[in-house]
Amino acid sequence: MLTLFGSVVRYGLRSIELRQSVGEAAGSFILARLLVPGRIVLYEQPQPPWLIQGELSQGSRGRLEGAGATVQSDPFVTRVEWAGDSLAGYMLFDGLMHEIGHHLIQQYTGKRLTRVMRTGDHERRADRFAEACRQVWVERRPPA
Repeated sequence: MLTLFGSVVRYGLRSIELRQSVGEAAGSFILARLLVPGRIVLYEQPQPPWLIQGELSQGSRGRLEGAGATVQSDPFVTRVEWAGDSLAGYMLFDGLMHEIGHHLIQQYTGKRLTRVMRTGDHERRADRFAEACRQVWVERRPPA
């Protein structure tokens, strides 16, 4: 994946770590986190189906369905199922490439240790970067 997008996404990246979900990440569905400067942590996810208390927001539901999940909910619980390799794709783009988007914002503004924009703006830019990466991946992926 990093080879496909070239050195621009790797510049300044020190490590990508895979970690078990413990402490605050356990049961909270945190996909990944950027630890500046240049460290990305990807957290393990629970085996599907995911059972989440209550109903999801429309935005969260849309993001999961857009990544290939099947989402069923009632007022008390939401059940999220992942078919095939859709969970891996979700982790790749909504986890890894989203955090690389945050990394690029920090790296190319020269502000490697301090946040350079409001959280909402940072998140929207990282989301757009991850979605652009997903589109490039889909366009370049050989047919199955």
